[in-house]
Order: sequence, then structure tokens, then C-alpha cells
Amino acid sequence: MQDTLAQYLQPHTGFAANTGISALCSTYHYPERMPADSKGRRNLLWVFGLFLLILISVRIYSSQDMDSLPAPFTIEINGSPIAKVDANAEDRTHAKTGKEAAVFELKDSRLQCNGHILGRSLVEDRSFLPKQVWWFKADTDMPVQKVTASQDGESYQLKFANAALMAEDDGVFADLLGDHPSTVVVKLQSQS
Repeated sequence: MQDTLAQYLQPHTGFAANTGISALCSTYHYPERMPADSKGRRNLLWVFGLFLLILISVRIYSSQDMDSLPAPFTIEINGSPIAKVDANAEDRTHAKTGKEAAVFELKDSRLQCNGHILGRSLVEDRSFLPKQVWWFKADTDMPVQKVTASQDGESYQLKFANAALMAEDDGVFADLLGDHPSTVVVKLQSQS
């Protein structure tokens, strides 16, 4: 084996024919440890990993999304309330703003009002355009995305699958990109 290796190495590398494997291996230095600056890189990697862990933890604990609210409420978008849905409405009716405000309850990530739920359909087009917010019958077979609330000081903010509400031509939409900032006010009703 050594003779075959030596014959191969001589014309290609300039080693003499009597050079054995041990001579070849001792010519190249294979350090037992990583280069000297690797300890600094390793520490930097630890710091970066710790930073990411802290960032993720803060994000999880600071968001405190709630799937229920303690009292009934109305929702106003740019001063106009989301209107009640007609009791005889189809299973999937586009939500509108209007004069007669719907009174909602948020329970288990479902925004409920008089036998209907308000939300985004789980099946939507894949564009980043604003998505329609629909009224569904409470016993619908259609999958509906979650609605969550987060407390911002004394007020609450609602998120329809992580999108804020907006109104356009009296229709209610979920603004995926935040391109259409709207003033959304959740008005808690007094419990009497």
C-alpha cells in the first residue's frame, strides 16, 4: 500500500519515492484544537443564542393575547359601529358598519353576537389585499380563524388572525399589511 501511494504521490506532488505515509502526514499540521479565535466566535454564538431566546420570551410574555373578554362590547371603526347582522342572513354574510351596533362577546377566540360569529374565513385568496370579515352562523361547518384581544392601557385591541380591522365603503375588512390605518375602538358595555 505504501509503495502504491508513494508511486502515486511522486509525479503529482514532488515527494520522493521513499516517502512513507508517516512522512506525508507529518508535513501537514493537523491541529488538535480549533484556531485561536474560535473561542471568541463560540462566545459570540452563545451571546447571539441567548439574545434570541430572550427576544422570543419577551415576545411571548408581552403579547398576552386573550381569547376571551370579561364583558360584552361594541366595535367602532373610524367612528362607525359594526352593524348587527339580520337574523335571517346567509351563513356567510359580509360584515358592514351602520347605525345599529352589534353587541359582541369574545369567548374562546370566537366573536359572538346573537347566534352568529364574526371572523375571517380560514380559506381565503393568497393575496396580501385586505380580507373580508364575515358573519357566520354559530353552528357553521365553515372553519373560521381566531379572534384575539390584547389590552393596551385601558382599552382593548382586537386581532382577526393577527390583522387589524378597517372599513371601506361600509364593508369591514382585515388589514393584513397595515396599509390602511383605522381607528378601532372596543367599547365595553356596563354589566347591569
